[in-house]
Amino acid sequence: MKRTRRNHGATFTAQVALAAVKGDKTLAELAEHFRVHPAQITEWKQQLLARAVDVFGGTKAPTETPDLKTLHANRPTGAGERFFRRGAYQGRFAERKTMIDRTHPLPVVRQCQLLKLARSTAYYQPTPVSEPTRALMRRIDELYLQYPFAGDRMLRDLLRQEGRAIGWRQVATLMRRMGIEALYRKPSLSRRQSGHQIFPYLLRDRAISQPNQVWAADITYIPMRRGFVYLFAVLDWASRRVLAWRLSNTLTTDFCLDVVREAITQYGCPEIFNTDQGCQFTSRSSRGS
Repeated sequence: MKRTRRNHGATFTAQVALAAVKGDKTLAELAEHFRVHPAQITEWKQQLLARAVDVFGGTKAPTETPDLKTLHANRPTGAGERFFRRGAYQGRFAERKTMIDRTHPLPVVRQCQLLKLARSTAYYQPTPVSEPTRALMRRIDELYLQYPFAGDRMLRDLLRQEGRAIGWRQVATLMRRMGIEALYRKPSLSRRQSGHQIFPYLLRDRAISQPNQVWAADITYIPMRRGFVYLFAVLDWASRRVLAWRLSNTLTTDFCLDVVREAITQYGCPEIFNTDQGCQFTSRSSRGS
């Protein structure tokens, strides 16, 4: 049976982005529900948040782009090749993949060449997951909830203790498919983005004795039944009181800024706000807020 090619329209994209903003499901759950890659969901969510101000008169709405199939139908073969060639340089992988049109007079093989896509991209049909594999994935998910710090090798050892003959590569493949990974301190959470300002450390040899003198903030992971969410919290170092916190299914800057604004609104500005040099704290959007 011929597989129908998915073409993500504006309505579907908005629905996925709004579901991500709502935050009642993890990124893995959203990816499984909408059958979209988690990275694509994160990108759509960021685009929605960045353009939300336009709805209330921030900037002029962009001109509507003509439908791709209409453009294809109204162009001869030579112009069609030029159209595909421009798309190869302008679009991302997912966008270029949706440009493949089997009804276009230009052969699919030539479309893939012009879009700089492998020919297998146009013909690949994913095979359904077998029932034994689904049962194995459910067991991995159960073990992951018990041991969220376990990686592919540790989960392999736990499965072998139950009498399952399995290797760590198969476990790693299934973990990627499920969107889960071992939870531990990772450098990516505190990695400084290239070009971001480096702030000095102000707490060396400083006595912290009163509230609102020093605040601290950080991001951590919380394991869920399917995937994980990010927790961002702001606390006062003197009283150890949590001033504000929020959960998010994506590691973006917007929900961190919302927490900081909430804490400042309720308690005023501290003398020192201490964080690491992670990109969420050193980006232009965080400094401007």
